[in-house]
Amino acid sequence: MCQPIIWTLAIVLLLGTTARAQSSTPQERRGRSVTVTGNPMDPPHEIRIAQGVTTVFRFQSPLNRESVEVDGRGTRITVDAGDRSLILEPLLKLASTERLALRVPFADGKAPAHAVFVLVPASSEVDTRIDVVRLEPPEATCQTDLLALRAQCHARGPLEFARAGYLDETGVKTTSFEFYRDEVGGFESARGVSHLGPGWLLLDVRIINESSHPWLPQEATMTSDEGRQVTVRTMTAIPEEILPGQDGRILVETEAPPKGTGGKYVLELRGKDGRSFSIPAVRVLPKVEGKP
Repeated sequence: MCQPIIWTLAIVLLLGTTARAQSSTPQERRGRSVTVTGNPMDPPHEIRIAQGVTTVFRFQSPLNRESVEVDGRGTRITVDAGDRSLILEPLLKLASTERLALRVPFADGKAPAHAVFVLVPASSEVDTRIDVVRLEPPEATCQTDLLALRAQCHARGPLEFARAGYLDETGVKTTSFEFYRDEVGGFESARGVSHLGPGWLLLDVRIINESSHPWLPQEATMTSDEGRQVTVRTMTAIPEEILPGQDGRILVETEAPPKGTGGKYVLELRGKDGRSFSIPAVRVLPKVEGKP
């Protein structure tokens, strides 16, 4: 008679022990990174917290530590704010439906002005470290880029152009040369321009690729009618590769021809694939010393 009772008690004790073990299963602690944008359409990030577990926030920007706001501060949760960090710990266990708002303002006056989070009770995971990334709005990024471009343009303006010796009392001699078409090679040049200054010559011409293959210009040579070669300093194609049926701008910088010489030159452009295009009548005005 006693044996069934003993087995029953053993089963009850075993089930009770298993239930207590399941209820005391430790929560997984984790760290993660979140991004705040300041966009009101973006929902606030949920931060999982648990009683007796410390959660640390790390910020890239300085905080207005005196203005941090959190629901239930001092009664349900403790908060310790630093210059770029925030430490909080729940004093009580949060109900399953409880949500506490956390608002952290930044101190530098930039957008977004603050970060907003929602503190929720942890289930299987609890957040112990949060790295907060503050994303600047596109307008701020564009403004920074614009200021950088303005500074760059100012550094390369006419003042620096003259200071570098690219201008003198004779000014810049500019003339144009007519379009040319190479039906066999599949290229055509639009009307081009030559600019002659003290010690330099710049050719500016637009090339149309009429062939069925892309063309990647890589090298240029310039030769006078008398067969005298002009030293080419650099060549740039915009874009770098000219697609079939498309056009591109070619800029060629050379040394200036000797003073008093001018006339016509042959400009040859060679591509990566070996194909070349020659423009036979590039005009350059002679630069006479001492006369504008």
